[in-house]
Amino acid sequence: MTEDLGEIAARINTNPLGRLMHGQRELFHSNLVGWFFEVLPDAADAVFRSYAPEGVDRGRFPEREPKNMDLVFHWPDRAPVVIENKVFSLPGKKQLDAYEATTRTWPHAPGLVLLSVSAPGFDAGNWQHLRYGDLATRIRAALPETETQTYEVETMRHYADLIEDLQRLIDTVDVRSDSETVWQNSTVNEVIGSSQMRAALHKARAQRVARAINDAIPTLEQPSGSGMTRAKPLVEAFEYVRIDGVDLHIGWQLQGDDFRRTVIYHDAPYKGDSDASRHQREEFSRQHPQFFTFPSPLAQKHHGRGEFNHFAPESVLKYVRVPGMTIAELKAAAAAVHAEIVAMRPSGGAGAKPATATRAAP
Repeated sequence: MTEDLGEIAARINTNPLGRLMHGQRELFHSNLVGWFFEVLPDAADAVFRSYAPEGVDRGRFPEREPKNMDLVFHWPDRAPVVIENKVFSLPGKKQLDAYEATTRTWPHAPGLVLLSVSAPGFDAGNWQHLRYGDLATRIRAALPETETQTYEVETMRHYADLIEDLQRLIDTVDVRSDSETVWQNSTVNEVIGSSQMRAALHKARAQRVARAINDAIPTLEQPSGSGMTRAKPLVEAFEYVRIDGVDLHIGWQLQGDDFRRTVIYHDAPYKGDSDASRHQREEFSRQHPQFFTFPSPLAQKHHGRGEFNHFAPESVLKYVRVPGMTIAELKAAAAAVHAEIVAMRPSGGAGAKPATATRAAP
C-alpha cells in the first residue's frame, strides 16, 4: 500500500498538469474541463452530451462559475448541463440543493452532474454522480486516434492520467472498516513529497472520519465537523446546552493522539481575552466536572500542564492521550459523549441556541 501510494503521488508530481493543479484546486479542473469543451467539441460531446435533457439554448459554449456553480455546458439544441466538481472534499447536500434551486427559473431544466471522487453519501436526488476515475475512461475513449497527436489531444490524455491517479490516491483515505485507525500510518504520509498534497489528504481523511461519525450518530444536534490546525487534521462534534443560565457548546475533538473534552462559551463575562474572563470560564468549568468526563475505556488522566487548557477567547478543555485510536473506538466515545450531553438538557430538548460552535484548538 505504501509503495503504491508513493508511485501514484510521484506520477501526479511528474505530470505537468499535476504541478499546475497543486494537488487540490477544484477551479483548475473546472477551467480545464471547460477548455476541453471548447477546443475538442466532438470529444467533449461524446463525454457530456448524454447528460443534457431535451430543450434548446443560446448556443454551444461553456460557462464558468455562473451564480457560484462550477461549470455549465450549453448546446443550441439541448438543455444545459450543470457540473459541480469535488476533488478532495466531500459533496454537501445543502450546496447541491441550492444550486438546483437556482436552475428552477431556467427555461429548460438542466442535467445535473456531480463530478466527484467520492460518492455523495446521501440521496442526491436529480444529481447524477460521475467519478473522476470514470471521467478519465470516458475522455480516453472519446479522444481521436490519429498518427499526429495535437497539443489539445495530448493535454487531455495527460489530464485523464492525472484524474485517474487522483481517484486512486483519494480512495486511500476512505473509511473502509471500523477496525482501522482514525489517522493513517505516518509512513504513508512520508511517501508524499508535496506538502500541499499531504495537507489535502489529511483534510480529506478528517472529512471522511467526520462523515462516519455522522452516519453512526444521526441524532447529533449539529453534525460532526473536521478541519486543520497547526498542520494537523482534527475531527470534532459540539452540541448546544444551556446550563445555569449560561449558553455553551460542549463536545469532543480528536487531533493526533489527543482526545479533548472541550467547552465553548458564548456569553460575557465568560467569553474574552481578559484575565477576568479566563477566570470566569475556569470557575464555571470547575463547578461542572461533567463537562470533562472521558468515556471508558479511554485514559482518564488529563495531560495538560494545569487544571485546564485554554483556547482564547472562549474555550476550556482537558485532554487524554489515545494513541492508535480506531474508528470503532472513536464512534463509541462520540456516542457516549452525545448521550451525556442529551442527559444535561431538560427533557432532552436542545432549546433555543446561539450560533453554531466555532472550532477550538489549544
